[in-house]
Amino acid sequence: MNQSIKEVLIEAARTRQRKEPIERAVGRAVRRRGMDYQFYITAMSNLREMASSKKIKIEDALKTLEEDEES
Repeated sequence: MNQSIKEVLIEAARTRQRKEPIERAVGRAVRRRGMDYQFYITAMSNLREMASSKKIKIEDALKTLEEDEES
């Protein structure tokens, strides 16, 4: 996962509202940075692959990224 995708996902995790779908939060972060739809698809694919490889939910994968950045 490249750094720009990671930064967008971390921003999405930090700005996500309660009970908001992850896809919506990531989409908002992508638009805020001026990226395109292809970037959104790539970011979501990377997040889903990470969750699948670790056998965790997509929500937990997003939290893991955020926690790794804080430490």
